[in-house]
Amino acid sequence: MPKIVQKRERSYWIFSRELKDSNVLEGEEKRPYIITPLGTKIKRILIAGKITYKNDDEKLIKLTVADYIGSFYITAFKTGFSSEMAEVANKFGVNDTVAIMGKISSFKTDDGIFYFSINPEMINKISEKERFFWGIRTLYISRRKLYAIREAKKDENASMEMLSKLGYTDEEAEDAIRSVDKYHDYDFESYNNAISSINYESPVPIAGNENVQKNEQSKLIPDLEGFVLDYIKNNDDGPGCKYDDIIIAASNKGVDQNKLDELLNILGSNGDIYEVSLKRYKAL
Repeated sequence: MPKIVQKRERSYWIFSRELKDSNVLEGEEKRPYIITPLGTKIKRILIAGKITYKNDDEKLIKLTVADYIGSFYITAFKTGFSSEMAEVANKFGVNDTVAIMGKISSFKTDDGIFYFSINPEMINKISEKERFFWGIRTLYISRRKLYAIREAKKDENASMEMLSKLGYTDEEAEDAIRSVDKYHDYDFESYNNAISSINYESPVPIAGNENVQKNEQSKLIPDLEGFVLDYIKNNDDGPGCKYDDIIIAASNKGVDQNKLDELLNILGSNGDIYEVSLKRYKAL
């Protein structure tokens, strides 16, 4: 008889706020799935951040790892399964920047409050550049899910098929339907404001502008932001302004695609625009 290999649970990229605000568990009692407010169904996550607290006692190592809007809590036990991770965790200290992949453990108090900690399966020291990449990608994932949820909440008969036609992936559509079903009263606007307030300081030079001084960049960016915002406002054909059209207009202004993507991220973070569907933008 062939050996049955159990598929490993996927690890998801989420901010600490999404996990902290979760209050729905589903599945097996010992290690249930956590359903987050954005509809993410998870057992394992991949996070990045800076260690702000460490405690080492006889039984375990505890770490607090801060991302851009909150903290994750890490627990590595010195005995039992994966006890070697306690030795790995002990190599790191406060102010180290790390990436951690692990399973989520949950605890519910008598008052119905959930607490979550991550049991690490991997801990690696990373650079600020790698932390920045994690933050940008996680922001993109979160924002896409919020857009899908907003579309799903517009129609009580919303379906995955409807959301897919708007340009969302099957996963984004499924998560949006799940979110609307499980989190009727969640304050999505508060979550959106939290991630939009993140002040990313990129350690990566702006492509093609390495020789431009920072004071010159500060003068150029607002002008280009205004140009891109105005173009989106004036070229919205209903479903939103096409990304490909924005690329062409920006190129005519001498702005390459990497710079344009940066400007769109800035405008999105400031709440000036949003990606209404795949590769289509609307001004707010």
